Parts: sequence; structure tokens; C-alpha cells
Amino acid sequence: MSANSDNWDRDEDFAWRRPAPVARGAAMVVYSWREPGWSFLWSVLAAAPFVLAAVLAPALLSLSPTVDMIAPIAEARAINAGAEALSDNPSPFYVMLLLAADIFAEAPGRIHLIAKALSALFVVYPMAYFASSRLPIIPAALTTGALGAYVASPFAGPSEFALAIFLATSFCFIAASADNAPARARFEGLIAGVGLFALWQLNPVFSLAGFIALSACPFLSGRCGLSRYAATLAVFAVLAGLAEWLAPSINIARASAASGVLQVSASFSGGDGAMGLSGVAVSTVLILLSASVFGGREHLRSWLTALLLGVTAFIAARLTGANALPVFVLVAAIAVFSVSSPFYDGLFRSHDRASVSVALTGGALTLFWTVAIVVHAAGQFALQYQVAAAAPENIRTELALVQPGGPTIAQWIEEGRFSTVEAREFFALAPVDQSMMLLEAAGRAKSMAAEGWGVAILTGADTACVLAEKRQCEATGDAAASMANVVFVPRLDLDPATTAAIGRAEALLYTEFKLVEQTPVWEIWVRRGATVPANLLKTSGAVLYR
Repeated sequence: MSANSDNWDRDEDFAWRRPAPVARGAAMVVYSWREPGWSFLWSVLAAAPFVLAAVLAPALLSLSPTVDMIAPIAEARAINAGAEALSDNPSPFYVMLLLAADIFAEAPGRIHLIAKALSALFVVYPMAYFASSRLPIIPAALTTGALGAYVASPFAGPSEFALAIFLATSFCFIAASADNAPARARFEGLIAGVGLFALWQLNPVFSLAGFIALSACPFLSGRCGLSRYAATLAVFAVLAGLAEWLAPSINIARASAASGVLQVSASFSGGDGAMGLSGVAVSTVLILLSASVFGGREHLRSWLTALLLGVTAFIAARLTGANALPVFVLVAAIAVFSVSSPFYDGLFRSHDRASVSVALTGGALTLFWTVAIVVHAAGQFALQYQVAAAAPENIRTELALVQPGGPTIAQWIEEGRFSTVEAREFFALAPVDQSMMLLEAAGRAKSMAAEGWGVAILTGADTACVLAEKRQCEATGDAAASMANVVFVPRLDLDPATTAAIGRAEALLYTEFKLVEQTPVWEIWVRRGATVPANLLKTSGAVLYR
């Protein structure tokens, strides 16, 4: 019996332990490394289509209220004019991007599109450079392209931008580099220092998480980790000092914002739900489990640091409402493809069917979810183009902000379906309704501004300086009203900030202005003692007050 068993063992030779040259060849394609220069080039090229898609889009697709999309631009212009302090803004770095985009465009949507493209470039270059010496060429290119697409996509915002910067800089801090020359380590520290400063001026949650990742840099990123750490801190200190010189108290304000993150009242909000991330989360957990089983203590730096990064980034993403999908992708990439990954043992040493299949499965799953980010962003760009192509020409040219659907509540009110204020309060304005309302007011306000009248639209921010009149923006809509001769006051509830602005300006309107016209959606107030030309007022359908 024993002899027969021995013969069976020799004949079968444990099929699962036999070499698998075809599968190994397929895995070697996925795990192939190239020179850092070529990896960097291909990574940048992978992200370039999404940067160009943002720049060349006819209009920005948005589901946010139109006043919410215009407000950041008005605030940025107010800061540039000195009407508002930069240190008071919750995201000073994004304000600077909006001001840079404001040089190249006038329509609010186009300003946001250019700011998205600049944001993507700010993420793509560091990620491409870091990944070129830390990941094989295919994962490096796909991961960089995915982050670029993630930031530039229509529905991404400052929170997604901050998450992408955090992932790129943390990747530099915790993942060992295959090219660990001192000069490269210092240059990486320079780039990471700029990224860490951007986080400091962009989002307090991710800035705290970034400093946590930086503290691990000397221990996790190779023998030159200390040089990388010192260079990062030096660059951050220089930039923070320069920012303090240009905008006094800005660092104190950022420190106060960062301390607020630690308050008990902080809660999880926004983002995709658990079911929306279940597939990628389960895949990442399985990859980490496989890496821990195959790697053990010998490869602890690969799977354990990836796990800790994932937990930190996921909590930060949930606190800020950012989509956490890229967190899982980068965590899996570190565990599978980094230079300390245990899966290389089964490919480059004594490989067999089991080790090759695990390595190939882990790599394929990681690349699948990386491509999923790209496909998701591409779908958003395609939808953006379709909605923009169907939008009215005046919305594309004047607002460059498009929303799915058509006018509903505002149109019904114009048609007289809701004759009382109480009836209107049962319905909320859709973003497209706000666009139509604001375009109507902006068109009339432009005519009045052309006649030399100072005009304000009473919203939370100074909307009129963006839509109707080329002038320096004031800090708020009610501040602009105090300087204007004509004030447009919405009769419908736009947003809480507008409601607050109307409340603050109520005394001003009743004492220094008089109501001269009332339409179903707007009231027009004129400063007492001023005479508006009759041709600038509606003669039909308006309720005139003397």
C-alpha cells in the first residue's frame, strides 16, 4: 500500500506545485518594471486625456445649486480685491486655483473647469514621479491616470482634490522606492513638501492625516527616508512662512481649523455608502489577507502599512464626504505591486501554480478597480458633453453650468400655477431653475450696469460681480447691496446663505431703497432719490410701487 502511494506521489507530483509558464508569463506582463523616466512619461500620458477633457468641455455638469457654484468665484474675487481676508476662507489653496483659472475664462462653469484641470495637474505630476520608482509601469500609469480622472471629473470637488493629494504624498512617505538615491529622495521631499503645504491650505482633515503619514516616513520609505522627511519639512516650513508673510494669520486660522477636526462633534458624512464600496472593499481585504499570509513578518512593511494607510484615508474621506474609491485602489497597489510586495517571490524565485495564480489574481483585481475609476470618470465626462450639447446656448455661453433636466418650479411660477408664497414653499428649486432665474436677473442687471447703475443681486455671495457687472467683488451680497443703486432680491428660496443675506439687508432695503418692480421670481429695489430709466423696467406682468 505504501509503495503504491509513493508511486502516485511521483506520478502526480502535486499538480498545484508544478510550474505554470503561461500563467507566469501573463503575470510578468502585469508586474513588469521599466526605467523611471519611461514610467513617468507613460503615467503623465495616461492622465492627459482627462485633463484635456476638463479644459475643452463646453460646460460644467453640476448637481449643486447654481448659487453654490458661483459663490466660490465671487469669494475668490473678493479676496483678490481685498474685501475679504484669505485667512477666513476654508480652502485658501483652492481659492488660488480659482483666481488662476479666472485669468483664462469669465463664465463661472469654465472657471471651475480650468480649476479642475489645474487640480488634476497638481496631482498627476507628483503621483507619476513617485509611482515611476515604486510601481511597475502598467500599475503606475493606470493609477496616475485614475487619480487624474478622479480629480478632473465633473462631480469632483475640493474634498476629492484633497484626498488625491493626500494619497500621492502618503504614497511617497510610506512606500519604499526602487531608486533610493539621495538626490532623488531630496527631490521627492521637495515635491511632497509642496503637496503637504497644499493640504494644509486646502483641508484640515487631510492635512492632519498627511502629517501622520509623514511621521512614518523615516521608518518606512527606505534608507533615505530621513532625507525625504527633512526635505519635506523644510519645504513646508518655507512655504508656510511665505504664506504668513503674504496673508498674516493664515497659519493660525489653519491650525484652528485643524483642531476642530478633533472635536467630538465631528461626524461621518457624505461619500458613497457601504454598499457602493462593498466590491472594492472586499477585494482589497482579500488582497491584504493574501499578502499577509504569503508575506508574513518578512513583508510586514508592504501589507501592514497599506492597511494602516487605508484605514486613515478612509476615515478622512468619510469625514469630508469624498468618494473613497481611490483609497482602496492605492492600498491594493501598495500591497501587490510595491517593491516590498510578497507576490514577487512566487514569480521571480521558485514559482508554482498556486503562487502565480495568487499573484496574478491580486494584480488583476487591483488593475480592475483602477480601471473602474477611469471608466466612472469617463462616463461623467460623456454625460457632461451630452447635457451641455442639449443645453440652451445662453446657459453655455453665460454660465457654462449645465444641469440634467429642464426648468420646472420656476417655469410653473412664471405660468401662474402657484399664486401664493405659501404654495411655493412646498417645492424646492432645482439647480436648473436657479440657472434660469439668475440668467434672467443677470441679463437685466447687465443692461442697467451699461447705463452706469451699480447693481447687486442679493445672494449669499456677491453674485452680481460675476454675472452682471465687471467690478471688484464685495465680501457678501448684502455688502454689495449697500454699495449699489439697484438691488435684485429673489422671491424664491435659493439657499440658506441667501436667506441670511436677505435678512441682514432687510433694514437697509426698507430705509434706503424703494421697491419699484415685482415679478413672480424677483423684486427690484432702487435707491431713494435715484431715477431708473423706464426702458429698464418691465411694462407688462410687473407690479409697480411708487
